Amino acid sequence: MDDILFRHIAIATPKDKNDEFLRRQRDSAKDKTLVDQAKQFDLELQSVLKVDPPDDMIDKILLEQSFEIENKKNVNQRWHLAIAASVAFIIGISLPLLNNLNNVTQDIGTVALQHMQQEYSFTEKVNEQANLSTVNAKLASYGGLAKDDLGDVLYVNHCRFDGKPGLHMIIQGEQGRITVFVVPDDGGLINSPDFHNQHLKGLTEKLGKVSLVIVGETDEPLEKIQLKLKENIQWQI
Repeated sequence: MDDILFRHIAIATPKDKNDEFLRRQRDSAKDKTLVDQAKQFDLELQSVLKVDPPDDMIDKILLEQSFEIENKKNVNQRWHLAIAASVAFIIGISLPLLNNLNNVTQDIGTVALQHMQQEYSFTEKVNEQANLSTVNAKLASYGGLAKDDLGDVLYVNHCRFDGKPGLHMIIQGEQGRITVFVVPDDGGLINSPDFHNQHLKGLTEKLGKVSLVIVGETDEPLEKIQLKLKENIQWQI
């Protein structure tokens, strides 16, 4: 091993275990002193570089990370608000046009069937056992007054019928549940005396200032409940 290589190893890796490197240190006091000086320098350098972290370092890192997350969140919120504002502006311009395009008048039977489909999961099980006074409390808003028992009224309450106020009543029929809607004439819907789909059928009758919409299963004799309601409910004309 020549002097240049020896000095390179001594300075770069003084703890090297190469046989020739170790022999040079045994044979030459000068070479051993050079290696010892290099080892001492490494110890001093490690001592200088070894600095204990402050006690609150973890807290500071966590705090900094939380600030960074919050800043990103604020940036995202501002971005989302900007997008929302743009969308709202576009909707504000487009909505009147869309309303005009979509403002197609539906017939009352189609609306009734859609309403029942949307609320089927609720109406198939509900049974509030409503009494006559409860029924009349709801009917009063539509100018109706039940004078006698209407049968087993399972449910009666106000609803939104095509986006407008209406009454939703469920009565136990012969084959299943019969749904009765009371719809004010100002709803602007096209009248449909009778209607049906694959599973349900219905009929409509105008009484005073409202339309009575009755819907039941295809084998349900709806005319019977229609007659019963007509005989037992008095309507303001």
